[in-house]
Amino acid sequence: MAPRFDSNQRTLELAVADLLDAQLMRSLGFANRGGYERMWLGQAIHSRYQEQALGDDPTYRREVTLRHSFEHQGWKVTIHGRLDGLRKQSDGGWIVEEIKSVRRGAQLAPTVREMYEKQASLYVWLLSETETVDLGPSPDLRAELILIEIGSDAIKRQPVEVHLRAVAAGVRRRLNTLLRGYEAQQEARSGRQDAAGRLQFPYGLLRHGQEEIIDEVSRALETREHLLIEAPTGIGKTVACLYPAMRYALANDKRIFVLTAKNLQQEMAVEVLKLLNQEDAFRSLRLRNKARMCANDQVLCHEEYCNYARDYYLKLQQSGVIRQLLEVYPTLLPDDIFAAAQRNQVCPFEVSLELSGKTQAVVCDYNYAFDPYVGLTDFGADADLGNTILVVDEIHNLVDRGRGYYSPTLSSEQARATGEMMALGGAPVYGDLAGLCFVLEALLQETVSDHQPPGDPNEWAMEAALPEDELWRLRPKLDQAFIDYLEYRRETRTLTADDQFVDLYFGVLKFLNALVVSDHAFSHYLERQGDDHRFRILCKDPSRFLGGVINRCHSVLGLSATLSPHEFYRDLLGFDTDRTAPLQLADAFPAENRQVVIDATIETTWKQRPVFTPRIGERLAEFADAVPGNCLALFPSYRFLADVSAHLHPSKKRVLVQNPGDGAQQRQDILDTLRGAIFGDVLLLAVAGGVFAEGVDYPGDVLKAVAVVGPCLPAVTLEQQLLQTYYEERFERGFEYAFVVPGMTRVVQAAGRLIRSPDDTGIIVLLDKRFLRRPYREHLPADWIPDGGVRQLAGDPSEVARLFFDPAGPLGPR
Repeated sequence: MAPRFDSNQRTLELAVADLLDAQLMRSLGFANRGGYERMWLGQAIHSRYQEQALGDDPTYRREVTLRHSFEHQGWKVTIHGRLDGLRKQSDGGWIVEEIKSVRRGAQLAPTVREMYEKQASLYVWLLSETETVDLGPSPDLRAELILIEIGSDAIKRQPVEVHLRAVAAGVRRRLNTLLRGYEAQQEARSGRQDAAGRLQFPYGLLRHGQEEIIDEVSRALETREHLLIEAPTGIGKTVACLYPAMRYALANDKRIFVLTAKNLQQEMAVEVLKLLNQEDAFRSLRLRNKARMCANDQVLCHEEYCNYARDYYLKLQQSGVIRQLLEVYPTLLPDDIFAAAQRNQVCPFEVSLELSGKTQAVVCDYNYAFDPYVGLTDFGADADLGNTILVVDEIHNLVDRGRGYYSPTLSSEQARATGEMMALGGAPVYGDLAGLCFVLEALLQETVSDHQPPGDPNEWAMEAALPEDELWRLRPKLDQAFIDYLEYRRETRTLTADDQFVDLYFGVLKFLNALVVSDHAFSHYLERQGDDHRFRILCKDPSRFLGGVINRCHSVLGLSATLSPHEFYRDLLGFDTDRTAPLQLADAFPAENRQVVIDATIETTWKQRPVFTPRIGERLAEFADAVPGNCLALFPSYRFLADVSAHLHPSKKRVLVQNPGDGAQQRQDILDTLRGAIFGDVLLLAVAGGVFAEGVDYPGDVLKAVAVVGPCLPAVTLEQQLLQTYYEERFERGFEYAFVVPGMTRVVQAAGRLIRSPDDTGIIVLLDKRFLRRPYREHLPADWIPDGGVRQLAGDPSEVARLFFDPAGPLGPR
């Protein structure tokens, strides 16, 4: 946690780590981000040592919390910390332990040793000043570094000489430095506060609904509430939300994180922030993922493995690259950061993380706030988020994403393939790794095979207890093998970016971590897919993890075109009900610009698909030919798309098809073709929920029609059935929440691609008679339904299209 200053109360709260010299912290802190501590090995080693010490020594205490308050230059300063271990000596003295894991045979660098020793000395001083830990009168306090070799668990105890008066004087000097820095920051904040009063909405006119969003966001921020905003696509939700949020953040010294699920949404958010920053009053940053910011494709970000990590702090200070970037670029983009960092031989990804702590707005993926394995330190479990405002775009996606963070899988095919790859290596270390991989493969195969249903099907899944004891017994062996492997790869200079064993190792660790946090909201099950035997953990409800971040923030503003039912998203995302309000806005665009038609002659249930597939192809072709412009047809799956495309032969349209293996370039090529089709002669077939259905802008006349084939329900899998059971128990709406809500969300999101401005016109076709029935029709937007009821929408799509686009026709746009 960064130091917390309160100028009104004249209070300062900080941790022991904040008292260490910035240079010492950075020289090691960078290693920590990619070193063994980051890999969770240090945590496991510490725990094993502490458990052993508790069993051997009745005086031993672990993770002792300390807190001390005192006056300094008119400020009330509170320092808190948690020392690793505390034990009593036979002579009555007390030893403060600072436990560190180190590489086998490695000597600590002088700066690293100095940092460790200062940290231990600070804990001794803090322990001597606190009154919350009873050690008897005038205790004799000492310190030791406990250095544990990774892999061997060999322990070295190194005494630390502590001079309490010198430590106390050092604390005062460090506080003086922090206070001077705070005063400089206050001057910059004053300038931003002045700019907040001049911040203007970047467009001359407000669209219908934007003023209400601005007012409600402003109210929510003033009262520290959360707001879930459901408004039609194209209304301008992002700018209407970011304008008051940025104004409030600048005026009240808050930070904004704009979280999105897709790169295209990040680009749009960056453009809005540029429009709001006409005076260059603040700095905004877009974060790119680590793999795409790596300058040398190394799998480990560590001084010993990467030139861009070696002497990182020294090069960072000498180059002044952080200061230069902040001075030159009001909007810090990944390409600019990468180029500047590469020129100065410092890690581009680490530089972007440095910048994220010095900017007022950060645009990034959901993962940086919510993924427990890649999240920023700003969002750590102990981080104070009271000065943080989250703007979460397309927040409906966060339910599935949140489940995914805590739903890992172990695969026998992955274990076998990794073992076979390791067996090809010539060194003894490879043989050990291969053996462990095959042990894991055998455990997976035997456990799954023992539960094989009658009839020996190749594909099945069932809930079952997992062999947790066997997995935990495998963990220490994997740890040691992993260290041996990394040491060998380091010594032979053969480390690569994509390493199968590294991926498998971390997969096992994630699986074990999910076992630890599992409760009634989790299911454990076995699965077979052909020759692949799997253990799976399903997080059915991520609310306690997501809510643990959300409810520590000043406010969270969630945006989406589909947030109904409100309580479904509020509860599964973990929002505090007492702090959360909904805002639902109707479509702001002229109703006559849009026509909705339901083809009730079509059935797309799994049972009826083979029967209706040819008819769907025929109806789509006729419809597309009747539309004087580009069309987008969306399907619930690639397989269904392929089946229909075989029967789809329009005479006036070129057919483009989204394929499951398409990469970013193929997707961009399709978009470029669609946007460049000046004659409107393209029919694009894609999947609902994919890149072409959500988050893509089709401006002007690029798109004139959207057809959605079926309610796009998720496939009936064990996972969805487990979700249905859980939702039935919690909400008494099991089928609706597990199947209908996610399916109809995709439908409405897809339809939202069509009308994005007051001048856009187009037609929406829903192909399935289920759209006329409950509960599906209850999830259609209210402004789609005519006064006479949903059945008035039934019709022939091609006939309705010809009438709608005929200026003289009764349904023609006015």
